[in-house]
Amino acid sequence: MEVKLLGVVDLLAAFSLILLKFGLLKQFAIIIGLILLVKSLVFFNIVGFIDIIAVFVMALAFMGISGIITWVFVVWLIQKGLFSLLG
Repeated sequence: MEVKLLGVVDLLAAFSLILLKFGLLKQFAIIIGLILLVKSLVFFNIVGFIDIIAVFVMALAFMGISGIITWVFVVWLIQKGLFSLLG
């Protein structure tokens, strides 16, 4: 059950990163970004480290700075979330 909940957090982070790319729902992205950061620090390993980088990319997208790396992390978070939900 917990793994599926963490997968939902990853999917919400990917969704909020897409919305940030278009300047939408910034408050939602802040909350999800903080949840992702806490999750990454609690379950710290190489995947958690990559999630911390994803939070940094979310912060940059919040400030209006985004590029191809944003889409790389969207794909990362979506595939990680889907694997958590399906596994």
